[in-house]
Amino acid sequence: VAAQRPLVRFAMPWGALRVGAEASCFYDDTEETKLNEAMQLPSGDPEDDQPETAEDLADPHVPRKMLDEHLLREKTVRSFSPYGLRVLGRRLFVCNSNNDEELEVDGKCGVVGTRFQLPGVSLDLDESGKVILPVRRWDDEKMVWTAEQAPHVMVERYKLPKGTDGRVDFDMLPLMPKKLTRFSPGEAPDPIEAAMPLQALVAGVGPRKRLKVRNKDFLDL
Repeated sequence: VAAQRPLVRFAMPWGALRVGAEASCFYDDTEETKLNEAMQLPSGDPEDDQPETAEDLADPHVPRKMLDEHLLREKTVRSFSPYGLRVLGRRLFVCNSNNDEELEVDGKCGVVGTRFQLPGVSLDLDESGKVILPVRRWDDEKMVWTAEQAPHVMVERYKLPKGTDGRVDFDMLPLMPKKLTRFSPGEAPDPIEAAMPLQALVAGVGPRKRLKVRNKDFLDL
């Protein structure tokens, strides 16, 4: 009986086994298709069947405003609770929930102000570690954000992180969900009605001297 020759196996690159049978797969139009076929993966992006919307294509720097149905209009002087802090443009808003999905369904938000306005309208309660912020409501008759018959909110101080300049850093706060907003290029920001500083209201006295107005107080309105 003739002796059997030992079976010798050679390790070959997997891609080389396909060269003869499917050489054309390496000459497709895009590198993505080449790689997918070589790895026996389905070609294309799994989200290709989902059309891109205006929200996906929009420049994030395009100004936006709140949709009318999500503006806080209720007249009340009660404390705002539950609440969620959100930033839109250069303004801080307080909403009736801290859950974006709930806000998209029935969210109502009122404005507090810009980071330059917060020191003048907020009241820091040192002992409790909280800060009182006025929440302005939208007045359809005056077409302004007003503090008249509007709520307030007590916020834990750690939820208002400050930057190197000592002011609240809006970059550290969550953004307003896009579904609550609309594009507003070329439109002026909604006006905020002037109000007496919160410290004066708590003390029960009005301002005793004329305050010097600084240009930077109005740069980010």
